[in-house]
This record gives sequence, C-alpha cells and structure tokens, in this order.
Amino acid sequence: MLFTAGGTIYVEWGPIRISEFGLINGVYIFCRFVMIIFISTAITLTTKPIDLTDGIDSLLGPLRKLNIPVDEISLMLSISLRFIPNLLDETQRVMDAQRARGTEFGEGSLVQQMKTLVPIFLPLFTNSLNRAEELANVMEVKGYQSGIKRSSFRKLRWKTCDTITLCVMAALTIGLILLRLN
Repeated sequence: MLFTAGGTIYVEWGPIRISEFGLINGVYIFCRFVMIIFISTAITLTTKPIDLTDGIDSLLGPLRKLNIPVDEISLMLSISLRFIPNLLDETQRVMDAQRARGTEFGEGSLVQQMKTLVPIFLPLFTNSLNRAEELANVMEVKGYQSGIKRSSFRKLRWKTCDTITLCVMAALTIGLILLRLN
C-alpha cells in the first residue's frame, strides 16, 4: 500500500506514497492473508495432524527421486502441528503469570507494548528449545535415524472425493490466476 504508485495519490511523504493502486494492492494482499489464515485454520481443525502428515508425505513422494528429504519434511510438519496447542497453552500460562506480577498488555505506546512482550517471548523461547532438545533425546533413545525406509501403519487410497476436491482446487487456482492477470 505504501510503495505502490499509480492512480490518484492521496498522501505523499518522502518515498512513501499512498495511492489508489497502492490501496487496491493492499486490500488484495490483506484478503490473501485472511484467506490463508481461514483455509489453514479450517484444514487444521477438520483434519487430524497425522492424516495431514501422511497426505503431505504422499503428495511430496515424487520429490524423493530428486533426493529431497520428504520424510524429514513430513516429520517436521507433524512435530510442529503436535506442539502448536502446547505452545498456545504455555503462552497463556506465561501471560497469566506476567499479569499476576502486574504487567498490563495492550496499554501505552507501541514501544511500551513491545517491551511488555519481551517477558513472554523469553520463557517461551527457552521452553521451546528445552522441549526440542528433550524430543531429540527421546528420538535418539528410540533409535530414530533419518533416511531409513519405514513402513506405514495406514495406507492412503485415492477416492472419488479426492478427485473432486483436486478439480475444485485447480479451478479455484486457475480462477485466481486469471483474476490476477486482469
């Protein structure tokens, strides 16, 4: 919005210009971010993390021929999806502890608000690193080694609803590309 020129210029301050095309571009980008958040939220709320991991592993399967570590990417996704709720709970606990010490969030200038977030991020970052190290130790103790061919408990099967979903998503993607070109 601030750096796209074109159309009527509403505000100009040095290199920053708010113009008609900039506002339109800003609205498009904002809508894209909102759609990404909605779609990712809908997917994570309606699909089990292990099913997402298996699906991504299956879809990225052909990249194995290019020596891309698909199994490691799937494992990272699975671990990250598994720990997002824990991280949210821990954030709430840390914020409650900071409130109990007298910290008030959302008040003051922008700089003051940023300073109130530091006591939240430091414990979260430290605890996340500790949890990652603990998980790495557990995986090592259980004998996990990357690059080894593993069997799968569940086998994915292509169904008619998968084909319909793929066609709808392809049509939406083509529609968005065509809208972007116009």
